[in-house]
Amino acid sequence: MSDDVEPALDIGFPDLDVEFVTEESEERPRRVRVVDNSLRPSKTNIAAFWSKVVKSPTCWYWVGAISAPDGYGRFNFQRENRQRTMLAHRFSVELVHGPLAPDVVCEHKCNEPLCVRVGPGHLVESTHSENVRYAIALGRLSGHSLLDGQGRSRYERSLAIREALCNGYDEDALFHAKTNPGNWQGTLF
Repeated sequence: MSDDVEPALDIGFPDLDVEFVTEESEERPRRVRVVDNSLRPSKTNIAAFWSKVVKSPTCWYWVGAISAPDGYGRFNFQRENRQRTMLAHRFSVELVHGPLAPDVVCEHKCNEPLCVRVGPGHLVESTHSENVRYAIALGRLSGHSLLDGQGRSRYERSLAIREALCNGYDEDALFHAKTNPGNWQGTLF
């Protein structure tokens, strides 16, 4: 096969011009990150975490990355070529209590998925079964656990709260974000 002949395609694409790039590019060496679940945060990582927290008189709200569909905060930190992604509230509990065993659950007594405040009325160490019992007692495990009671998903609610607090604590904006069902709900009249 000569150098001028294009290699055959795996499948035919009629009337499609295909260009094959044969020049070698001078790419930068790829940085490989290794996921390391034992990685402990540095002072810089901890400062980065707190830069994404807005404190209210009650909860301390995570305003960084939020995962779908659960609406919980996620925090990614790294050192050299190692990285770790954690639930933001678990990261906060580990800052106070040290590394947690894998079977320890961080329970939100305040029922706010974005809260990272550690204490009896907010985040406590728990077990999965205790957390489920607590959720059942509050009526949160009724088959629609990802809805917030306003018709929004927990993720949508968390995004609204993050948006309301992106410039710091604003009580009115927070209240509106928590209670406004959004534009999808029509009016009665």
